[in-house]
This record gives sequence, structure tokens and C-alpha cells, in this order.
Amino acid sequence: MYSWPPHLPVARGSSQFKGQILHSSTFTDRKVAVGKKVVVVGGGKSAIDNAVAAAKEGVSTTLVCRSWHWPVPRYLLNLVPFKYATYSRFGHWFLHPHHAENAAATWLHGTCAPVKWIWWRVVELLFRGQFQIPRGMVPEEAIDTDLFSGGQILNYEFRDMVNAGKIQVISGAIDKFTQTGVVLVDGSELDADLVVYGTGFTKNYDIFDKVIQSKLGIQKDGLYLFRNIIPPQVPDVAFIGCEVSTFNNILTHGLQALWLQKMLQGQVKVPKTGVMESVIEKLGWQSSIRGL
Repeated sequence: MYSWPPHLPVARGSSQFKGQILHSSTFTDRKVAVGKKVVVVGGGKSAIDNAVAAAKEGVSTTLVCRSWHWPVPRYLLNLVPFKYATYSRFGHWFLHPHHAENAAATWLHGTCAPVKWIWWRVVELLFRGQFQIPRGMVPEEAIDTDLFSGGQILNYEFRDMVNAGKIQVISGAIDKFTQTGVVLVDGSELDADLVVYGTGFTKNYDIFDKVIQSKLGIQKDGLYLFRNIIPPQVPDVAFIGCEVSTFNNILTHGLQALWLQKMLQGQVKVPKTGVMESVIEKLGWQSSIRGL
């Protein structure tokens, strides 16, 4: 999931920039930002961490992001551990139903859809209050969708730095570099000595030869696999922890490893290729209607 090489969507004109351009994977010492005007690009956890680190050392720090994600606190209302609401059957019931639910469960989810909708709007209000999210940083995606693609567990350090003016936040993107900074798509200019891209990584499947790569059916966002683990057209290969990103990667990858162990021991039987492909297609359709 976090492989190599880094994804660096560097804007045009970077060759004339007199400052330094880094990726979050190479911005490992915050002292690099000492005395500098820093611009951080991105809205994920890495970008947030980069902005906080830079603000502790730099003259100024600005976070530029196209779209924001919902922050999730470690304690709901600063009292209840979030795991009780998230990693429980109560919390799971409020999520989108799986395509393989039986008729009774599908009916129940549909009947209670208004209750679920109200629940998530209340959660959004709680999180907006806890993190004091300004209007310009309210995510466009509903939280029950964003949890599958960008939800992140944060403390209040970023919030407090934004409120104190130590971090400026801008909704937008870099159009081009100048010698002394960057120009945003709206035409505004930012002075910068250091630009850090917290923009993730590009997947690389060169470990496999061209024949295997063609059978894997590589998509823009990675591989579509049975259980996000098994490629139907390639026998004796499994992917653990690299083709699914969830609210808690460590927990998900641990469950994947246990499932694969049981499969190898014969306790779980993998269906035929056609059935696996049908399940993958249904999951892809379900993700598309969520906007994932």
C-alpha cells in the first residue's frame, strides 16, 4: 500500500524553483524546515503530520489541499474510546451493507436507512465540534463514505496550530512554481523555501513479468482481488496488506493474514474462478455507488 516510488505530482516550472522539493517519505527531519517558509501539499495523514512538523520549526507553514478528509478523534466526545463505536457490531451495522447480506438483513438496512443517515450526520457534527473544523475544511464526502477512502485518526495538535495561526490552510492546488514560491490555480501566490508533497505512493508491479501483469488486470487504483487477496487468474499468489486501504490498515491486514492461513490449511475453500470474478464485480459495483 505504501510502496515505491513516491507519487510526486510536481507542478510545472519546478526547475526554476530556488527552494527545496521533498516528498513526505524524505521529509524525515523537521529541522530541515528551520527558518523556512513551507508549503505542504495533500490532505491525508502524512500531509497533516508534515504540516505539524514544519510548523514547529518553520517561519510559516501553509497546507494546500484539493479536498479534505474527516478527522476522527481517539475519544468520542473526549470520553468514549472510538473503538467501541467503530470496532463493534453496533458500529458496523451503521455502515453500508455488504452485497452478500441475506434478504432479511438487506430489508432491515433499507428500512432503517433514515436512522443511519441521521446517525452519521450527528457524528459529523460531533467531529466538527471536537476538531473545530472551519467551514472551508468541511469534507465534501459524507463521513460514512470517507471512512473507506480517507478517514484518519488524529489528535488535536493540527487543530490547535490552525487556530493559533501557525498553520494556514488553503483549498486548492499548485498550478506552477516560480523562483521564490508557487502560484495556485486561482492565481494567488505563496512564497516558499520548501515544498513537501504528502501525496502518497505509486504502485509498481515490476516484480511480476509482463504475462503475469496482464493476468492480474492492473487498474489505475491497483488490483481487484477476491477478498482483496486472491487474483482469480493467477494461481498460487496472494496479496496481503497492499491492495486494500481501510480505516485501520493494521487490523485489516492482520485479518487478511489469518484468512490466508486458514485457506492454506484447508479450513477455507476458495470458490471457482468464475465465482471469484463475480464477487469482485459486485464489490466493484458497490464501491462505485459509494463514490469510492
